[in-house]
Amino acid sequence: MAVKVTLAGFWRKDVATKPEPFYDFSLFTGGCWGVFKYFCLPPCSKNCLTTFKNLTKQTQTEVELLDAREKQKEEGLSNSEFFQKYGFVLLEHKTKMTAEDWLESSHVPSPEEKRLITGKNTPVSAIYSKEVEPLLRELMRVEEVFLPSHAVRRGPKGPNPFYGLGIHQDFGLYPEDMEASFMSSEDSYADWLRRLPTSGGYSIINFWRPILPMDGPVKDTPLALCDPNTVKVEDVVQNTTMGFVKGGQRSSLVKFSVEQKWYYYPEMTKDEVLVFRQFHFDPTVAAPYQKLRTVFHTAFKHPKAKENKAEPRCSSEYRVGVWLKRVMS
Repeated sequence: MAVKVTLAGFWRKDVATKPEPFYDFSLFTGGCWGVFKYFCLPPCSKNCLTTFKNLTKQTQTEVELLDAREKQKEEGLSNSEFFQKYGFVLLEHKTKMTAEDWLESSHVPSPEEKRLITGKNTPVSAIYSKEVEPLLRELMRVEEVFLPSHAVRRGPKGPNPFYGLGIHQDFGLYPEDMEASFMSSEDSYADWLRRLPTSGGYSIINFWRPILPMDGPVKDTPLALCDPNTVKVEDVVQNTTMGFVKGGQRSSLVKFSVEQKWYYYPEMTKDEVLVFRQFHFDPTVAAPYQKLRTVFHTAFKHPKAKENKAEPRCSSEYRVGVWLKRVMS
């Protein structure tokens, strides 16, 4: 059922977007040395002031979150058709991953780490990557998939206890935004760029799900998703975020509009996975884009969480890079 909540992180409409916003969150990912540098040593101390200043340029707004389960049912589309239309879809899927497997395979963001890689011997690479690839091929015209060896495990008693309680999109809009965060078998960003024009397209897809050891379903901090068809490209605010990958990465914020439609899937279980698009390149679409294809999202506190004595959420985010087949005319 629909629920009204206050979502944080909208960029204020009365604030200019130039100079481009800059954030440094290495306070949370750099350990004790990172905290010291953040507050005491230049340039991190300057970054600290800039970050807090830019946070004041964001605001929170009450929105109605529509029931995505009902939406998916009412549309009467196949999973692939729904995904292509909205950029997200909920699938039934049981995984063989255990609570220990998720912990062992968890990626820990760091200001010193490079982008996610493959080739490591982890339960995610041995088990989960093989489970999700067939799901991808049901949704998209897949040519090649880049399957990292780690996922991001969030929740208590893990390396990432924080939830993303602020509206965001983890990547930029354009290929030039992806130097620090492209996900592919290419050895370099330059090689990845050279491949794009002759490809059938490229996407980064997130597989988000509740996981063990929680019993479920998710009632405390579900994920809210914005229908990209209702977001104006001119309302997207590009920014640089430090602290999660070496050198920082490009990501996106958004201004609120009454035209936006926000959704969530009530009471997701461990036998379901939410698939949504986080970056997309189509070689037939010229920049600047006129239409958004990626999904803004945020965790949020459900207003009935305390009343329902909801358990803390444990979840996994597994992002994969997908090269798409060319459509032959």
